[in-house]
Amino acid sequence: MSEPARPPIGWLAAFGVVVIWSGWVVVSRLGVVQTLTIHDMVALRFAVASVAVAPFVWRHWPRQLRWWQVGLISCGQGAPYLLLAFGGLQFAPASHAGIMMNGTLPVFAAGLGWVWLKDRPDRWRVAGMVVILAGCGLIGWDRESGGVASDAWIGHLMFLGAALFVAANLIGTKAWQLTPMQAMVSIPTINLLWFGPLYLAVLPKAVHEASWSEIVLQGAYQGLGPSVLAVLFFTTAIRSIGTSPTAAMMAMVPGMAALLAIPVLGEWPSALAWAGLILATGGILLAAGWRPAKRR
Repeated sequence: MSEPARPPIGWLAAFGVVVIWSGWVVVSRLGVVQTLTIHDMVALRFAVASVAVAPFVWRHWPRQLRWWQVGLISCGQGAPYLLLAFGGLQFAPASHAGIMMNGTLPVFAAGLGWVWLKDRPDRWRVAGMVVILAGCGLIGWDRESGGVASDAWIGHLMFLGAALFVAANLIGTKAWQLTPMQAMVSIPTINLLWFGPLYLAVLPKAVHEASWSEIVLQGAYQGLGPSVLAVLFFTTAIRSIGTSPTAAMMAMVPGMAALLAIPVLGEWPSALAWAGLILATGGILLAAGWRPAKRR
């Protein structure tokens, strides 16, 4: 771990994050249209993730932070974020989720970074955010894609709320200098401590009605994919190829999620959705630091 990873490993790690994140959108959409409730899925995620990171909690707990800081950061990628994301997937298809959550994330992050950290975006990043919003606007009008409900706008609003939570998490992590390992152990642990009792006591459950295959899929993917493996892959990619190339690779997530949703969920994006996807992807690239080549 003391030696920096080689660039090929970094690119593979970045692509692994893309696969995990895009697959998460599709697996989560599959979960909400099957037997489990969104509360079951949140509980499974944090139960499995907490078991996976338990051996590392004592060593990597963020002791330099106060409890309220750890709590706020944990909410950013914790139960409030997941309930909004899963709830939105009950109204809108995976292609919409991939574009609206991943697309608006850099927009919210730039806005919060400007206010909180005084990190003013340059003109190219601003242009990228405008293009992203244009793409998301097309998605807002889309009613022809497979899986779109008449009240899909409710899901869209929930996706925006979920992206805002993650953006706050990213800015808080940067401001309070939380390491990836500290985030990996604190987020599932804190959320299990408060959400677990609430889930067992009062929240609706259907886990006893679901098949074992459904429970294992959601538990393993939710608990080990984004919570553990994606964090490790993301860290490896940044160490190897840098922040901007890694962030640019993340522009692939909306498109891959839309493509995976076709064979897995049978959700074909409409022409309007594809146009919104192309715009949002280009905007994410600009917001991530990619710049058009200059003519000599």
